Amino acid sequence: MQFSILHISDLHRDLTDEIDNKWLLDSLAKDFEQIARQTPKIAMPALAIVSGDLVHGIRPGLADGGKELNRQYKQAGEFLIGLCEQFFEGKRERIVILPGNHDVSYDDVMASAQRIEIPAKSEKKSQLVSELFEPNSRLRWSWRDLCFYRVVDQVRYDARLHCFASTYESFYQGRRTFPLAPERQYDIFDFPELGFSVAALNSCFNNDPLHRSGAFNHAALGDVCRALRRTERAGWLLAAAWHHNITGSPVYDDYLDSGFLQLLIDVGVSLGFHGHQHMPECFDERYRIGPSPRKMTVVSASTLCAEPRNLKPGVPRSYNIVELDTAAWTGRVHQRQMVNMLFSLPVWGPGHFNVSNTSYLDFELCKPLTNRPPQLDIQLLLERADRCMGARLWGDAISLLEKAQEHPLARPLMVRALSELEDSRKMIDALWPPLTTEEAVMIGGAILEVGTMQEAAAFSQLSIARDSTDASIRDMLRRIKGRRPR
Repeated sequence: MQFSILHISDLHRDLTDEIDNKWLLDSLAKDFEQIARQTPKIAMPALAIVSGDLVHGIRPGLADGGKELNRQYKQAGEFLIGLCEQFFEGKRERIVILPGNHDVSYDDVMASAQRIEIPAKSEKKSQLVSELFEPNSRLRWSWRDLCFYRVVDQVRYDARLHCFASTYESFYQGRRTFPLAPERQYDIFDFPELGFSVAALNSCFNNDPLHRSGAFNHAALGDVCRALRRTERAGWLLAAAWHHNITGSPVYDDYLDSGFLQLLIDVGVSLGFHGHQHMPECFDERYRIGPSPRKMTVVSASTLCAEPRNLKPGVPRSYNIVELDTAAWTGRVHQRQMVNMLFSLPVWGPGHFNVSNTSYLDFELCKPLTNRPPQLDIQLLLERADRCMGARLWGDAISLLEKAQEHPLARPLMVRALSELEDSRKMIDALWPPLTTEEAVMIGGAILEVGTMQEAAAFSQLSIARDSTDASIRDMLRRIKGRRPR
């Protein structure tokens, strides 16, 4: 299987010179036209990963700050909908979204905290410093105010991603939600037709402008690892996406401890996506525990929309297209960078990786931990259909069973679902030709209701009907001949 992924990150706009959504989408469309013609040609993306920072955010205490934050999220939501409509056939599940540090509401953080002045006694100073560096500490240090803050309203603090959560639920039209409880802040996007699954993680656990390091909630990460090991994902290429980069210089603290990668590699994740550092990158992270040779290839996207002062020297805005081949187990990251200087009217072209001196980097994909059993997909379809039938969702069950018609158990379930659905036209289409007496009676009744003259004649010539001694079928033939269907 060959497919590609659009990887964009850090959509936060320059508030003094904002990019219009229409132009941003047009610029991507024009670049997609280029990549289809260039050498090497790049495959059009089958899905997109948006690795955080949908908005720029606001400073605390800003007049009408809530209104401004809602405006920014509305703008981001409209861009994502436009991206979906223009490039992914309106299928919103093809776009994977997760939060970044800019998506945290600074107002909610400060409203949840209580200011603590530096005490005069050295013993109390020492106690505060010790508390500051405790795991999951609620204490914060502000260099701007030169004082401590302590989170005293945990509910308000946990709500600092409520605008992101609202945009998330709205974008997915209620089919997915982003809970405010940190232990539930993850999502898994399955693409069965690609044999691919992405775990979308929140690296903003306990993250805020006064505590800038990234982290995962341990319960959430544990649940993700268990979910990725489930049987239905056996043999698939597994990926994870988060926001924060996993290395940083000594003068910065706004990155993520890379130790978590070992847990993801251990459950079979072969590919990682992140943003935050405003720099495109691709590297391998090796499994360091025990003799296993497994690895994860980590891909970083630069910023799509950040203002000039947020760009690193010599690193323009850019985005990635990641091509994957799960037959050869290889990948290629293409960098597309902004090639003009009009920040509100970007134009994209080939980027440049110094390590390869090209606009792309090739890498090897680590194969899944296990092979996929040949009959697993059919078994999973039957299980889902059975659950739909238990919930009396007959139409959904029939749609699933149509994909598993070659399995001997699918036909009896289909017969039951059709008899409950009471859709005569669907019954004729799904069960023709009938294989049992029960099916022949059902088909005959359906032909009496909605069948055509041709279908009536064909039914009368079927050996299961013509040669039957069953009284029900003989009566059905008599009624069909006398009623003269359409």
